[in-house]
Amino acid sequence: MQAKKLHSSSMSRRTFLKATAAVATAAGAATLPFGQTYAQGTTKYRRLNLLNPEAKRTINSYKKAIHVMLRLPPEDPRNWYRIALTHTMDCPHGNWWFLVWHRGYIGWFEQICRELSGDPSFALPYWDWTENTDPKNPFQPGVPDVMFEDVLTPAHPAYIGQSSEFQARFREVIARASYWKRIYTDGQFDDKTQYGQLLARGVRSPDDLWFDILDDPRGLFFFDQAHARGLTREKPGFDEKTTKAVSLQTLLAALSPRDFTTFNSPKTMGHSGLTGFGVLEGQPHNRVHNCVGGIFTDEKGRTTDSGGFMQANLSPVDPLFFLHHANIDRLWDVWTRKQQALGYPVLPEGSDYKAWSDEPFLFFVDSKGQPVTKRTAGDYATIGDFNYSYQPGSGEQIIPQGLAIAAAKAAASARIEHFNAQITDSTASAGDGASGEVTIPPALLQARSRLDEPILFAKVTVALPPLGHGHDFAVLVNAPDNATIDPSSPHYAGTLSMFGHHIVHAPVTFTVPLSGALAAIREGNQLKAGAPLNIQVVPEKMAMPGVLTATRDVETRAEVLSIVVESH
Repeated sequence: MQAKKLHSSSMSRRTFLKATAAVATAAGAATLPFGQTYAQGTTKYRRLNLLNPEAKRTINSYKKAIHVMLRLPPEDPRNWYRIALTHTMDCPHGNWWFLVWHRGYIGWFEQICRELSGDPSFALPYWDWTENTDPKNPFQPGVPDVMFEDVLTPAHPAYIGQSSEFQARFREVIARASYWKRIYTDGQFDDKTQYGQLLARGVRSPDDLWFDILDDPRGLFFFDQAHARGLTREKPGFDEKTTKAVSLQTLLAALSPRDFTTFNSPKTMGHSGLTGFGVLEGQPHNRVHNCVGGIFTDEKGRTTDSGGFMQANLSPVDPLFFLHHANIDRLWDVWTRKQQALGYPVLPEGSDYKAWSDEPFLFFVDSKGQPVTKRTAGDYATIGDFNYSYQPGSGEQIIPQGLAIAAAKAAASARIEHFNAQITDSTASAGDGASGEVTIPPALLQARSRLDEPILFAKVTVALPPLGHGHDFAVLVNAPDNATIDPSSPHYAGTLSMFGHHIVHAPVTFTVPLSGALAAIREGNQLKAGAPLNIQVVPEKMAMPGVLTATRDVETRAEVLSIVVESH
């Protein structure tokens, strides 16, 4: 297959936007009044939308807590950078512990903020990136203006300005911490310890950790103040790929799966492993991190797209991190309530639940800086003792209301169907794309007119080089030669991209919703009845936000091992 050129399209952008928007509106995307929701019950704390005027007091308390944490000595585990290092050392991405670990992480962080701000009612606000945040540009979401105030931006002088200063303050403290303690049980090293979890990530000593943070040639974790966040107050908007990833269309698709692992991310043997991404993690989560991180040019004039804390595993240095993940957690809560309304499981089942629930989470501390007693994934399977609920936001319309519940239950009783594509070209590399053909029953390719109708996903499994995590691949549907490789194309389904630095030891599976692309090409009369779908995986030139002419040639390749289309 020839490389797709970055120009021309067989459908106008107006038609494309009309068709993709129809997927959301036909599904009832704009039918619920703001504030109407499936009952969440009475809770002590309420997490508000960041843009809600009532959140102003909460935001001020957040600033106060950050100021205090930045001033705490490095020996205090509640110090701002010590909390961020917990994420560096233990966070799971690309597996089925992604949601539950981050629920525990931001839940304890919220309690620390409550303690240090002196605000006993403090609850983290959430950043609903699907909403428009720029009244001057209603089609481009981005970073809300308030998040450039005071210490809500990591470019503020209260933060550590240089990596040398960061290392000088924290190196000895980290070396003396309990992380490296070797514990033996019955003469055998206990890998369910902090040091065991670090070893599973290849971090053998403090020197290994500092190498990852400051010296890794694949990209740094720590950034000076001038490059602490890529998006600026003057240019806060997301790029096109991220705008697509956070759109209501993508969000509703992300909330549609009927089983936990498709909604979350695939199973692994431990939370340090990476096996793949569900729609929620792989699309809005990863894209927002990478886009907000942005770019910078070093002293030698080299421009990189790996700049900014939000793109790396020290991402919690940016206060946006916690509001971003509060929204991810909110959407997990929305999905859970949808599953409950339909009578579907909300967690892994059977032996899967035990394996998932028993996974150790050993690095969290409480509001006094003491290790917490809740030390497994199962302790955070529900919101539980954190005792918060969310002000309704984008995605609530996925939950059936009133009489619609019976119809939705009847539709949801249909079994999940799987259709394997025949791979016709497996290699995606510079100048070429991989592709596969899959035949889908005509009934599943019809336009969605109701929320309870099935939605199609492509699970694309690719083998990448061990250091090939930094490259993006576009997924296109029925794309002719010369189709545009960006979200303006009616054939564009999504982008495969990772977050952070990972050594890729095994194939990675990405889940991508197809309904938007199918609606757009159907609108353009390009969906032929009875013909198989051609799904292509095409390397992208990595255009960097804020620099219109800067691109990086694709120097990696992927082998597409399988493409499976599922209906949910």
